[in-house]
Amino acid sequence: MSKQQVYFILKRLLYSAITVLVLVTVTFFAMKLLPGDPFATAKALPPETIAALHAKYGLDKPEIVQYFMYLGNALKGDLGVSLINGRQVTDIIAQAFPVSFELGIRALIFAFIIGILLGVVASVKRGTAWDTGAMFVALIGVSVPSFIIGSLIQYFIALQLGLFPITGWSSEMSKVLPSFALAFACMATISRLMRTSMLDVLNQDYIKTAKAKGLSQKAIVWKHAVRNAIMPVVTVMGPLVAGVLMGAFVVETIFAIPGLGKYFVQSVQTNDYTVITGTTIFYGTFLVLANLVVDIIYGLIDPRVKLTGGKE
Repeated sequence: MSKQQVYFILKRLLYSAITVLVLVTVTFFAMKLLPGDPFATAKALPPETIAALHAKYGLDKPEIVQYFMYLGNALKGDLGVSLINGRQVTDIIAQAFPVSFELGIRALIFAFIIGILLGVVASVKRGTAWDTGAMFVALIGVSVPSFIIGSLIQYFIALQLGLFPITGWSSEMSKVLPSFALAFACMATISRLMRTSMLDVLNQDYIKTAKAKGLSQKAIVWKHAVRNAIMPVVTVMGPLVAGVLMGAFVVETIFAIPGLGKYFVQSVQTNDYTVITGTTIFYGTFLVLANLVVDIIYGLIDPRVKLTGGKE
């Protein structure tokens, strides 16, 4: 590994660390602005008991003291305990995130494969019914929220046709519809971006040269055009991962999936500060790392781009 590569990676790691610190700070103080009290919903709790609970969880201390206490614990991997059920936030994440992660990976695979195919078909068949149909599907994907897509496929595919279970996450068949519902918006973005990139690549001189040499359209498209046209898709994979993971909260609720989204929604409803903060920080850190990995991979797989950020 060259010095430039090491310098780039270290710089990106520093930026990522600063981003996570800002995320922790903003999230912590934003939680303090929420109205209500996490213990106010409990039945028949006298003020003395509520005050004792505040003291137990450190909520009676000044906010700046609470912040540095929380930051110090977070650096040690301790995200606190739930104010509602007393469970460690890290235990909640460890139990629920694997389900959310599997859902996200399945959705990304669906989105990537179908989105690439739609984009390639639309570009190669430009101006035909194939192009119109592919872009119509993409338009629906970017226009219709995932909870509506999920509800529609639940009704028509699961309820009316009976092809898949309506809810749950217990079998391979039950995992298809939520994964597809979550993938739809991401798939639409990839297909539109892939179509635009393919049209640009197909007009390049080396593609015309390949055609002049008598190469088949299949070889030109899949061996030459797609290989270069896919690079812009790689650059947006970080934000697309963020969109998929954030959209998972809604999809998990619709399909009754026992993922991290369920705990996040419940914590918002009950003002469970530590769970809200812990899950937000966890997801934020995960997405920062995802963007970091995408940046490094993009620099490694595209020889036209230097890891210092510029082009040759």
